[in-house]
Amino acid sequence: MQELDGATQQRQRTTMEPDAQATARLNEVTNDQARGAITALVDAFGQLAETGRLAVNPDKEHLVQSVFGWWAWITRSSKLVLLAHDAGLGHEAAPNVRSILEHTLVMQWVADLGDEAMAAVGAKADESSRKLFNDLRDQHWSIPEDFNPSKSPTQAMLDFSSLCTAYGAHNFYIAYRMLSAHIHPTAQGAAVHVDRTTDVLHSHATRSADADLVLVAVCVIHAALTINSLAVEQPLTEAITLARNHIGHNIERPVLHNRT
Repeated sequence: MQELDGATQQRQRTTMEPDAQATARLNEVTNDQARGAITALVDAFGQLAETGRLAVNPDKEHLVQSVFGWWAWITRSSKLVLLAHDAGLGHEAAPNVRSILEHTLVMQWVADLGDEAMAAVGAKADESSRKLFNDLRDQHWSIPEDFNPSKSPTQAMLDFSSLCTAYGAHNFYIAYRMLSAHIHPTAQGAAVHVDRTTDVLHSHATRSADADLVLVAVCVIHAALTINSLAVEQPLTEAITLARNHIGHNIERPVLHNRT
């Protein structure tokens, strides 16, 4: 398990940095630097959200309404991850880290692709609602009268692996897969509480979760860049610059190479 834990500890630090030199630079980012970046953008989100408004071009307003809730989830979940680390529960925050990762790239995809991506997200939600409706009906559960899912036209909603491929963000998918091992009931997830050399049981995970903060910091920067790309006056520019300064690198979002 020692080799696996070492790989896990490095997994997030390769995020969105395709070349070896860039990966090495992220490996040098400290937890304090990552915390500074996360805090800067959590604070900026809070200040902007208090206004209840975001000035955008009229043709982008529907996109902002679609992705703002995801940005809120990403940012507030990032704060939750910080609180978990402060409480000695960094490993247990892995589900939140993976959720932040997935929301970040899907949010950018909707912002980049626009109405086509929004339709795919909506169709997937309708399909999920229909399946739930059918399950409730088949098990004779009480169904609210206003819960009557409509059937949307079929749209292609990319799975996360395909989305990472479309953006050339393969490192994102590696991190996603490795985090998944600590979310679902897997042998690897159970093993981090047992020392395989001595058979000693541990109340806490032996896997280090320190590098998760670097992944989260990269994600909140990407998410802020996405929101900024939709806004007229780009109100997050100063906070993004501050976060980048904390990290010590000019973190940029990936570029969509394949729209299908």
